[in-house]
Amino acid sequence: MSLTPRLDLKQTQTLAMTPKLQQAIRLLQMSALELNEAVAEELEQNPFLEKESDDSRETDAESFSPDGETDGRKEGDSFLDSANEEGDAPLDMVAGGEEDSFYERPDYSEDNDFSSSFSDPWEGGSSADDDFSAVDLCRASPVSAEESLLRQINAAFSDPKDRAVATGMLEKLNDCGWLTEPLDAQEEKLLPVLQTFSPTGVFAVSLADCLALQLKELNRYDPLIAVVLEHLDLLGKKEYAKLAKLCGTDEEDVFDMAEEIRRLNPRPLSDLRETAAPVVVPDVLLCRKKDGTFVVRLNRAALPRVLINREYSAEVASFAKTDKATQRFVREKLSSAAWLVKALNQRAETILKVATEIVRRQRDFFLKGESAMKPMVLKDVADAVGLHESTVSRVTVQKYIAAPSGVFELRHFFSQGVAGNAGEIVSGQAVRARIKALVDAEKPDDVLSDDALVVLLKREGIEIARRTVAKYRESVGIPTSAQRKRDKRLNLKRK
Repeated sequence: MSLTPRLDLKQTQTLAMTPKLQQAIRLLQMSALELNEAVAEELEQNPFLEKESDDSRETDAESFSPDGETDGRKEGDSFLDSANEEGDAPLDMVAGGEEDSFYERPDYSEDNDFSSSFSDPWEGGSSADDDFSAVDLCRASPVSAEESLLRQINAAFSDPKDRAVATGMLEKLNDCGWLTEPLDAQEEKLLPVLQTFSPTGVFAVSLADCLALQLKELNRYDPLIAVVLEHLDLLGKKEYAKLAKLCGTDEEDVFDMAEEIRRLNPRPLSDLRETAAPVVVPDVLLCRKKDGTFVVRLNRAALPRVLINREYSAEVASFAKTDKATQRFVREKLSSAAWLVKALNQRAETILKVATEIVRRQRDFFLKGESAMKPMVLKDVADAVGLHESTVSRVTVQKYIAAPSGVFELRHFFSQGVAGNAGEIVSGQAVRARIKALVDAEKPDDVLSDDALVVLLKREGIEIARRTVAKYRESVGIPTSAQRKRDKRLNLKRK
């Protein structure tokens, strides 16, 4: 058998991941905050794009003309065809039947008149004068953690060298306010003074040291509690019997010391540092009308809307009739702007379609709570709205819906099911909620084990294994039956 080189022809079909398709996928999986940042960056780079202001929204109807122009600005209806001239692969989304802005479509309900039953919390509100207080005018501006500690350093040390060393130690503090790096001789010398600073516990060298400083200030530091601080690992595991043996006392005393330690602040610097909580901006708003139906609509405050300035683009093009480089620049930027408008519209439509289907399937959840959640996987929603599972997955990550019962991530409504006696499938979220309800209702002298929970759930028609119960119990933060029994017994003794 001889080996000889040869040429073969093979025809295959593949999806070309063009740059625009890749950008569409990135836009789809972005959160509301990330999307606004991306659009802001595009506005800086594309001179023919501009963000629609509130004034332009109010004057849309007045400035409309029969030929479709809007005073030099338009959302790019006629540009959409040119955006696809390059033969880009279509987006993995359901395109709307019209090319106008999807943000103008109010909702997916049968009755679009929801003004009487829904008040948009992102519009209007009380005026500034309603919350005006003369005290606010005299309120001092917040002081940062570093500035507060620096002031105390300047007041505590008169020697410039000591001040410089102490100021350098500020950079060694972690987010909790502890010193986790090794100290030299000069820093060790200044440490006792630094540990007297406010808030108490700052400049500690460990968690135990931080808690000890706070206990000393409260005059509650004694040899027994010092032993507990030396074995914080046992305290975290609630091994009260072992701690009692180490301290030479009973479990009730250990429990009292544990409760006292829990009231301390292991992160003293957090009192001064103002850490902004992560902002959750709902992408979809849900309200329930008087007749019991739900209305799902987009949160326009979370969706950026951009316009194409035709007047400016025409003016630039008129000065570049003989300059091919400028003409190519204008075509590229106009094509990019029109594509961005279309991608934003398709992204909004996809989110609304997926959210509407989720609300339809999980209607009982919005009426009765977690215990009524139904099992649902990505494929269920994807088949219903005509999308691919990967698209639904991107849509549900970091996208939130604001409902009367709270704000939920769309991913929250997906869970695997557990078989029931009658053949129906029960959602895993509903099982977790039921386990939590059973544990909350248990009596101090009758703590439910995992096996007992299996029996009770089976009586309610839920067939579930013990290891699954243990997994669900741990996922909602419920300790073992032995730990719960120990805690309840100690609570009864204290009473």
